[in-house]
Amino acid sequence: MRYRHVTYRYIDGSQKQLEQHYRRLLNDALRQSQQSMVHFSSTWRPMADILESAEMLTIKVELAGMKEEEIEVTLYEDALVVSGERHDHHATQENLYHEAQIRYGPFRLEVFISSPIDRESVMARYENGFLWVDLPKLPESKPERVYIQRSDPEA
Repeated sequence: MRYRHVTYRYIDGSQKQLEQHYRRLLNDALRQSQQSMVHFSSTWRPMADILESAEMLTIKVELAGMKEEEIEVTLYEDALVVSGERHDHHATQENLYHEAQIRYGPFRLEVFISSPIDRESVMARYENGFLWVDLPKLPESKPERVYIQRSDPEA
């Protein structure tokens, strides 16, 4: 991590400029710490959109550059887990990155399922770098009235 020597003073008596300067320094420090955490973590979480309608729960996961056979989709009782490993086929001793923002290595995404789903109708497809998993919901059961049995007063 780089450190800067900074002198703080009001320029033209403006506290607002000083606050902006502090914010900029804080944002720089946070960005540098996030980048270092990203490079040293072993398992990463791909970006995902989770869409819900009355009939369907749809999970869209960004997994560019992968093949279908490198992705594993597992449906548990109350969760969907997408896992696998993205490999960097261009990384060699001769190549040096100027900037590295794409994550490689093992990944895992866990999505909690709060509604009962039709497990027999679950569909997954991978196209154009996105994995789509459609989880059709089971129809909600309507409340039924439970009648109270009369107790026999003679018993």
